[in-house]
Amino acid sequence: MKIYICTDLEGATGVFKFSQTRQHGPEFESAMRLLMGDVAAVCEGLKQAGVDEIYVLDGHNGGNNFIPECMIKGVRYITGYPRQGKVLYGLDESFDGFIMVGCHAMNGTPDGVLHHTQSSTVEAKYFYDGVERGEIYQGAVIAGHFNVPVILVTGDEAACREAKAMLGDELPVVAVKKGISREAAILISPEETREMLIEGAKKAVKKMPVLKPYKVKFPIKLHIKRLGPEGATLENPYFSEKEVEVKNGLDIISGSI
Repeated sequence: MKIYICTDLEGATGVFKFSQTRQHGPEFESAMRLLMGDVAAVCEGLKQAGVDEIYVLDGHNGGNNFIPECMIKGVRYITGYPRQGKVLYGLDESFDGFIMVGCHAMNGTPDGVLHHTQSSTVEAKYFYDGVERGEIYQGAVIAGHFNVPVILVTGDEAACREAKAMLGDELPVVAVKKGISREAAILISPEETREMLIEGAKKAVKKMPVLKPYKVKFPIKLHIKRLGPEGATLENPYFSEKEVEVKNGLDIISGSI
């Protein structure tokens, strides 16, 4: 079996402040080590379930976030930027499953830890055919373009709830924390979440036969509402709006900011 993992940082174990997610900040390396621990646990669970080929994409803030000494044997890590114009570099029809590790909920989710869509420094909202969606939707559509099913989502409880609402109750999820507000959460120790993530990955492999690729009908009308720079609030008038037609899954993030 061959599995593709896409990572983000905001939904990792122990991460609950934007200052932890900013590259070169004093708390950033610690947060990345926490994410690498989550990834290692998921990979361990996959290996225990018989997966023999695993690729992990550095999906936070343009890449350049992975810590080599935290990588585990037998897993291939994709990092650095640019990546030949592909959002999920290397993903294709040869993969059996797609996993999202460290996810956060879409912009405006009240109990979503570090909630945002696309940019964590700009308040932006993405509507597809009139329905607001977040990054979990975008990842699922891209995977679906290659006929690869989402088999596991990890992050805070709000992100897991968002994933199940879209992809169905059969989808395995692992909630590594519970949001109180945008930068407040009830955390779980890395030792405990490691066990949860290993078991979640094993469950994901067992569930693969009933998990189908997420398919949408194209073209889709994408409407982006952007509030402004960091510090803007959702109650302020929108700074700009943009509308584009999305013709296929690879263009699902057209007009990204």
